[in-house]
Amino acid sequence: KVKKDIGDVSILVNNAGVITCADLLSTQDHQIERMFEVNILAHMWTTRAFLPAMMKNNHGHIVTVASAAGHFVLSFMVTYCSSKFAAVGFHKALTEELSTLGKDGIKTTCLCPVFINTGFVKNPTARLGKILEIEEVVEALMEGILTNQKMVFVPSHQGIGLLIERLFPERALKALMKMTEIKFDAVVGQRSTQ
Repeated sequence: KVKKDIGDVSILVNNAGVITCADLLSTQDHQIERMFEVNILAHMWTTRAFLPAMMKNNHGHIVTVASAAGHFVLSFMVTYCSSKFAAVGFHKALTEELSTLGKDGIKTTCLCPVFINTGFVKNPTARLGKILEIEEVVEALMEGILTNQKMVFVPSHQGIGLLIERLFPERALKALMKMTEIKFDAVVGQRSTQ
């Protein structure tokens, strides 16, 4: 419909997500399937729809909205984290493939924010740092698109966390995770399973 009504797309922003918070064994099959359908498969389907025209013109920008949970894990969010790890992997693999094909006119950016105050979860709080506002995430993404950044972390110091994860011993990482823990009351629109 978009191709028919509007034509070729120059910038594709894959931004859809669903979340279920429960331990892996309590997460229902349909919840797992839905998270993967929305959080990663939808990225593939929309990219496949608009990539041919971008490749023909060797021009465009594909944005993958993932999450900090695509790099760092959280308890009771195994499926969500797994789907966001897949989104980050999709971005990296697509970027490499476009480079191999010589399509240097097609840029890619992956957005990895921490929790955003979107109403997606109730009463989010963070021990360190803050819950992000939509406007600051949009501003960071726009800057990332305009400067062709491959990976945009919001807040930007998250990138340091990846380095710390590789260098610090596990005991230190556990202490750091407790200090930076994010909590919320419930996912909006979801019934408690407990």
